[in-house]
This record gives sequence, C-alpha cells and structure tokens, in this order.
Amino acid sequence: MGKFLAALILGIGVTSAHAQLSCDTSSDLKGSKQPAAFVVLEELKGTVAMGGNNVCSGALVTFTGRTSFTPALVLSAAHCSDRGKLQIPISNGSLAMLDAGEVFYHVSYRRPLTLDTGGMDEPRTCVEADEIVYGTMTGADILLLRLTETYDQIERRAGVKPLLVSQDTSFPADMPLRMPSSYWQNDRACQVDTVVEKVKEHRWLWGPLLRLRLEANTCSIPHGASGAPAIRKDTNEIIGVAGTANDATGVPCELNNPCELDADGSAQAARKEQPYVHFVHKFYTCLDAARNVDLDTPGCLLPRPQP
Repeated sequence: MGKFLAALILGIGVTSAHAQLSCDTSSDLKGSKQPAAFVVLEELKGTVAMGGNNVCSGALVTFTGRTSFTPALVLSAAHCSDRGKLQIPISNGSLAMLDAGEVFYHVSYRRPLTLDTGGMDEPRTCVEADEIVYGTMTGADILLLRLTETYDQIERRAGVKPLLVSQDTSFPADMPLRMPSSYWQNDRACQVDTVVEKVKEHRWLWGPLLRLRLEANTCSIPHGASGAPAIRKDTNEIIGVAGTANDATGVPCELNNPCELDADGSAQAARKEQPYVHFVHKFYTCLDAARNVDLDTPGCLLPRPQP
C-alpha cells in the first residue's frame, strides 16, 4: 500500500447539489492561462479523488458493452475503502482494512468523491458512491464502486465519459503507461518492467502483479496515489490500479514493505520505492449479459465472499 498509512484526515469542503455529502472541488488549475495547465486538466479528465481518513485516487470506468444508462462505476484499490475486519494503527487512530480472504460484494457504502472534468472553468465536481460492487485484498487489491448517477447523467452535467477497463492479460516490457492521480492533480509517466507471480505484504498474498520500472524515477505511488489507474498510452485503456510500493523502513514482507516470492517460497525484498500495479482484467470473467459484476457467472475468476 506504499505510504497509505501516512494519510491524514482532510477537511471536507464544497457542497454539491449532485451529492448528498460534500467533496473538495478546489483546484490550483482553475482559470489558469498556462498551456501546461490545459495538458494536465486533459490528462486528469475522468479521474477521481477519495477524501476522508484514507485519501486515495481512482477513475470513472466502464466495461466493453456496458450502456451509458446504467449506474456509473469507479475503480480504485480496496485498501482505500476504509472498511474491513483489520484495524491498522496510524498516528491519529486506525484505518479499517480488508483481511486476507475477506471480500465485499454488493455492500451499501456512502462516500463523496471528487471527479476531474478536464474543464478550465469548473475542473472538478462532486459525485457520490452508494455501493461497493466488489472489493478484495485477496489475490489483488481492487475496488469497484457504484455511483448514484448514470454515465449519461454525469456526461450531460460534467462532460466526462468513463475510461475503458482493458481485457488484455499480457503486456510487453517497456510498454509506456501513465498513472494520473486526481488526489495529487498530476500524471506520472511509467513503463512496464515485468509480471511478478507472487507478492506478499503483511497478511496479503497478491499475484500476478505488474512491476513498473523504477529507474526513470517518474513513476511512484505516494499516499494519495493508491488506486490511480494505470493507463496504456497507445489505447488509453486501464490495465490496472496503483497498489503498493516499498518504503524500505521495516521488515521485508510486512506493512509498506512488500516482497516478491520465488517459486521455492523464498522472499526477495522489493527495492525502495518499487511500485506495483494490480491487474483488473478478471472483472471481465464475472460480467453478466448487462455487463454487471455477478460472481455466479460461469468461469468467474474473482474471489467470492466466505460463508
């Protein structure tokens, strides 16, 4: 989870008529006449910031074949949900976290989110989640939220279309990616390094994961960037979400210090600041005819809730 435990409780500000709760729509980019600001706004369009105890990033997403008149979805990392059986101590209290084997499926969940519109006059707006469609930290750290508005409603009032979740399952080394973070209001240039079969952190075992190149030093996952979409530059499709990075401050394989497991079970500590991305293509194995997540779909590969 990289540096998510450094997350602070943020002040919640602007009230929106489109959300029962409030979100922070402030932006340093608003009204800017600098050409660079237009570029950043376009790169951030469709991304989402999650305020509260555990600040994170995400994106407005859809699946191939899902209609614009269905409830909109937001993709992020499950450790961003601030829900679960585990209580992880932090300096000002604790964060709730899903335990190994824990799965959320169609769970009621109210949370305000900030959506980047790409517009100079109103670069950000509020949307609201009302359900965790699916969330787990078992095998992968992934979260899918349902919003109170449809894609069509969001596009008509904010001019934002969703990003498409990719069905691709393999990615060549050095393939360029970008990883925009609504929370940080910036975009990160990344490259694929390789696929790692097993990564362990604290109580969670993940894999396969995508390891990103560290050498460029432009692709990091500080707290607040967790859950940001990893987007192919060639197709503009989302192949995963920013999940974790090694801060090298503790014992390998423990919290914020993920390690890679070899075939023989031996652990190799990840390099400092090494970023990892959780794949999201398995959602496609669990979609019904209406392109909704249904774990009873034949061939579904996502973990199911335990009895």
